[in-house]
Amino acid sequence: MIYVLKNKYVTLSVNSFGAVMDSLVYLGEERLWQGGEEWSGRDVTVFPVIGHANAYTVGGERFLPKSHGVARYSEFALVDATLTELVLELSSNPVTKKTYPYGFILRVKYVLKKNSVKVTYEVKSKGGVIPFYVGGHPAIKAPGGEALIEFENEEEPFHYLAGVKEAVCLQKIKKFVANKAMFKKFKTVQLGGLSGGAVRAHTSDGYVYTYKSDCPVVALWSNENGGDYVCVECLWGINDCPDFPEELEKKPFINFADENGKSFTYTLTIEKE
Repeated sequence: MIYVLKNKYVTLSVNSFGAVMDSLVYLGEERLWQGGEEWSGRDVTVFPVIGHANAYTVGGERFLPKSHGVARYSEFALVDATLTELVLELSSNPVTKKTYPYGFILRVKYVLKKNSVKVTYEVKSKGGVIPFYVGGHPAIKAPGGEALIEFENEEEPFHYLAGVKEAVCLQKIKKFVANKAMFKKFKTVQLGGLSGGAVRAHTSDGYVYTYKSDCPVVALWSNENGGDYVCVECLWGINDCPDFPEELEKKPFINFADENGKSFTYTLTIEKE
């Protein structure tokens, strides 16, 4: 089902299948990639793994997850809705336990405030402590699949190469261009160790998207062969690597939650330059 949130700046459509953004209209202009042969998606609720993860073990038992985990393939139930707020919930079930054996409740909350969308993921255990990754994967409209990425603060981030255990420290970066050539070289760019300042994506059609979060990793991705979009992903976790430990609870950047729950938030603001 599609739920619609609206104020005088933004109209946000959220699909209950996956609890993802389906459309994001700012002052009458669609600013979310609307799918195509290069990528059929628009957004992904990432939980409890990121990307095409390798098999992992829990208590010695081996599990092979689907891409980005279980939330992506699940119907969420409505918890609460107003004109500017929406809460959707996924509860663990026999299907989710085939690839993620824990009992959990995952809530995704969307809140509109002026020209911003605040997204919160709340993870609760149904018993004991559970390990997981979580995050978002929205694809902003970007002509040519290119965006100028600008940091609020000068950064010296760690660049985590896909499939490689060791990170490369980049020196004194304020801005760089994310384009198809970069994605052909690196596939996904994963940056960690950021200061917590805003990350801005400027597109050639005159829009700026500002992401604000305390997430440990910001990832950038687009299909290297086409598609007028760039994904800027606020992630509490990282793509898997063959050299990472097999045990899920020992993987880098892993999060833990108990029955009291734990929340993770990012805010996306859209402006016309």
